[in-house]
Amino acid sequence: MSTGYTTEKSFYVAEGDEGELYIFLKAKNDTPQAPKIIYDGKDHAIFLRNNTQKIILDYIHPDIRAKLRCAPQVVIVETILENIKDSYVANMQMVESIPLDWGQIGLVSWEEAALAE
Repeated sequence: MSTGYTTEKSFYVAEGDEGELYIFLKAKNDTPQAPKIIYDGKDHAIFLRNNTQKIILDYIHPDIRAKLRCAPQVVIVETILENIKDSYVANMQMVESIPLDWGQIGLVSWEEAALAE
């Protein structure tokens, strides 16, 4: 993938008792700096963890999209196996459309992926 992006396929989104959203993913190297998630309400989001790490959150489940669109921020929880390594807040930036051709990165829509199974 020559675009400078990595793809996070194993992540989980959970909702807390007060409606806050948590995104659990595998622990990364380096320190997060001004983390932000760019999202257009569709299949994929981009997690800008720091200046050098652009991570595609691959296939946002349709049941979560509306909640994610409305969230001003989420809590990122980085794990090693079942242990929490780090947690921090990432601001959400909603956009009309993420200007990437997902097909060039090798990604399809949630619906297309479900049909392939």
